[in-house]
Amino acid sequence: MKKTRFFYGLNYFLIVLLGWLLLFGKAAEMNKRSEESAKREQKEKKKETDENKVQQREPSIRVLLTDSSWQSCYHQSVTIEQKGKEHTYTPDSQELQNDSLLLDGGTDGIAIPSIERAQNPPVYYGTLEIKKTAQGLLIINELSLEAYLEAVVPSEMPASYEEQALMAQAVCARTYAVCQIQENSLEKYGVDDSVNYQVYNNFGADKRTNKAVQDTKGQILCQNGEPITAYYFSTSAGRTSTDEIWGADRSAAYLKSVECDFDQNMPWSSWSVEIPWETLEKRSGNLEGSGEFIGLQVIKKNISGAVTGMEIVTENKSIQLEGEYEIRQFLSPAGCLITEKDGSIVNGSNLLPSAYFELNVKSGKAVQIQGKGYGHGVGMSQNGANEMAREGYGWQEILNYFFKDITLEVVGN
Repeated sequence: MKKTRFFYGLNYFLIVLLGWLLLFGKAAEMNKRSEESAKREQKEKKKETDENKVQQREPSIRVLLTDSSWQSCYHQSVTIEQKGKEHTYTPDSQELQNDSLLLDGGTDGIAIPSIERAQNPPVYYGTLEIKKTAQGLLIINELSLEAYLEAVVPSEMPASYEEQALMAQAVCARTYAVCQIQENSLEKYGVDDSVNYQVYNNFGADKRTNKAVQDTKGQILCQNGEPITAYYFSTSAGRTSTDEIWGADRSAAYLKSVECDFDQNMPWSSWSVEIPWETLEKRSGNLEGSGEFIGLQVIKKNISGAVTGMEIVTENKSIQLEGEYEIRQFLSPAGCLITEKDGSIVNGSNLLPSAYFELNVKSGKAVQIQGKGYGHGVGMSQNGANEMAREGYGWQEILNYFFKDITLEVVGN
């Protein structure tokens, strides 16, 4: 009987002990879960705080909108559409009696039918300020930097390009914009929406380019902690240039001349055009001190092969043009037909496609130009970047190929 009671007591003790162990185990498990939950909550709060800090640091940008020809920032009238209503403003409008009017784009934006773009009508987000001046009306669009980039990237690079190329483009565009903000380029007006800075809102936002902007959010190219001027252009002539092409005594430390064969099958990798003698006669007549046009010749090229010096020979004197832009402007193929590498024929514009060319002067008849590449040739080749992405290069590798000794930093850090 005693043995039975002993074993009964022992069993009871073991059952109670097991119960306590189970309770302690459950309590420990609940405590662990509670700690993990607290850590997750803390992590989420930190992430939210960090995101808020980034949002607070994110700069805004002011963009001066040019007219339909992209040539002038002055408008004789401005027509807007908002919330289904259309309104036209002129310098005499009652709303502009205090010289300016500020409009909030809200979530739907403000359309401006009086400005023609590839997307018609263009829609603008953020705020629009219409300002009266003696020359006409100015339109200033102010918005966040990231929203600005969502309308720059598809306007500067086709949205159909490779994802890694679009990301490289987004970082270049963001870096370039930050430099302009820091330099306060147009003083109180910021930048304009043309090729003078970066083309903005010619094409509307696209989900692929939006993703490229979002996936690289805030990231810019720096050297020694300072943002670089991240130049880019369409197609190389087989080698990129540095800013010496614009007359710099010494190239910027982050720029380098590199071989670029990636885009050599693109239509603009080589081209030809013929400019009538009469056209060049008229242009030389506009040069100070010139006489009858006799001819022209290349007198200087930089290390990458771009023409940086050209001599215009006239009856009275010889005139030297220096710098790739001035030379490309004088040799503008406007009104002429350009033949691309693949045989395509396109209309010429106000600038020669590039400064990488050879001249064949047919005195009294025409000047034949054999050229390579499209754009100034400094920094990143956009078509080169796209072909690199197709070959498996990542966006960081692309940027490191075209720029040297750079680091990636976040805007505001």
